[in-house]
Amino acid sequence: MDYELLRLDLEKTISEELYKLFRGDVIQRVLREGKVESSQEHLRMMLEGHAFRITERMAPRLFQLCHEVQRALRFEEPVEFFVRSTPELNCAAYSRVEEDQSHIVMINSGLLERFDDDEMRFVIGHELGHLISHNSELTRIVEFVFPEGTEVPLIFQNRLALWEKLAELSADRYGYIASPNLDKCICAFFKLASGLDTVRINFDAAAYLDEMERVVEFFREKGSVQGSHPVNPLRIKALQIFARSRLYARVAAGEALEPDQEMAAQLDEVQQILLQSGLSPLDEQRKRFLAAGGLIVAGADSELSMDELERILAPLAAVSSFPRKYLESVVASGQVGDVFNESVAAILEANPSERYPMFSYLIDVALADRSIQDPAVELIFELGEQVFGFPRKEVAQMLGNAIQHSFIPRFAG
Repeated sequence: MDYELLRLDLEKTISEELYKLFRGDVIQRVLREGKVESSQEHLRMMLEGHAFRITERMAPRLFQLCHEVQRALRFEEPVEFFVRSTPELNCAAYSRVEEDQSHIVMINSGLLERFDDDEMRFVIGHELGHLISHNSELTRIVEFVFPEGTEVPLIFQNRLALWEKLAELSADRYGYIASPNLDKCICAFFKLASGLDTVRINFDAAAYLDEMERVVEFFREKGSVQGSHPVNPLRIKALQIFARSRLYARVAAGEALEPDQEMAAQLDEVQQILLQSGLSPLDEQRKRFLAAGGLIVAGADSELSMDELERILAPLAAVSSFPRKYLESVVASGQVGDVFNESVAAILEANPSERYPMFSYLIDVALADRSIQDPAVELIFELGEQVFGFPRKEVAQMLGNAIQHSFIPRFAG
C-alpha cells in the first residue's frame, strides 16, 4: 500500500511546484557532494552530546512504541529517535541527506511527561508523516535557500505559509493511522493548545469538539491566521473528515488506496479557510487596487512585460497565496476599470493619506520595464491629477524623483 497517496492533493501540488521552483534536485546534489558539515551532522553532534537516544536497552517500552508506529505506517527507512530536555510541547523530524544515514526524530521531554502512549503514537506518526511525504526534505531545501536570519522574499511568503499548513494536515493523517482513536488525537491537540495535562481538568472530548466547531465558524468568517501550523480547530475538523472517510476505511482494511472525492469535497471547506488571508475589508480593497491599478498602468503601452508582471505580483503575494491566479481573475472579469475606480474610492474615503503610496506604486509599475514610454507617462499624469487630485507640478516632481532614484535604462546594444 502506497501511504504517500494519503497526502492532500493541494499540498502535493504546491510541494511539487516549490521543489521545481527551488531546484530541489540541484540543491540536494550540492548538499550531498559538498559534505562540508551538513546541518544534520551539526544536529547529530548536539543530540549525541546533549540529548538521550532512545535504545531498546535503555528505554525498551518507548523504543517499542516508536517502532510500532513505524510498522503501522510501513515506513522501513532507518530512523533514530532522541529525547531533548525541554518543557516545550513539541516534536520534530529531520530527513537524512545520504542514503546510508538515518532520519532523526527529536522528541521534547515535555511531551513524554504529559502525553500518554496513544497520544505519543499520534505525535510520532505525524512526524514520520513529514518524512514519508518528503516535506521534511523540502523544508531543508527551503531553509538552505533562505537560511535563518535571511528574510524570505515577499513573493514566496504566503505560498510557503500555505504549504506549511497543508503539510501539517497531511501529516496528521499519518498520526491518526498510527493512533486510530479520535478522542486521543483530540486530547493531544488540546494539550498542545493549552499546555495543560487533562488530569488537572475534567476534559471531555465531545465538549471540546463542540467548542472547536464554534471556533471553525469564527475562522470561516475571519479567514486564517499567521503561523506555520493551521489553528487546532481546523486540524481537528480535517482529521474528523479523514477518520470518517472511505479513504481511511481502505487503509484500515488493508485495501488499495483510491481517490475519495466525497472526502475531498468536505475538506475543501477547511482549505478555503486556509486560503483566506484574514484580510480586513479595507485590505481587500487594497488587493483589488494592486491588481487593477497595476494592469491599467502596465497596459498603457499595450503589452504586459515580465518586469511589469513581477512588479505587480510581488505586493499581491503579500495578500494572496496565489497572486497570479488572482490577477488572472481580475482580467477575466472584464471589469478592470471598475475594480480600479471602486477600490481607489473606498481606500481614499477611509484613509486619504494612502494616495501617496498608492500613486508611488503606479509609478513603479510604469517604470518596471526600464523604459519611459509616452503613453505610460501621459497616463501617470492623468491618474495623478484626475484620480488622486495632485497638482500637475507635484505629479511631475514625484515621477522625476522615482526616475532619479530607481530608473535604470535598458541597454539595447
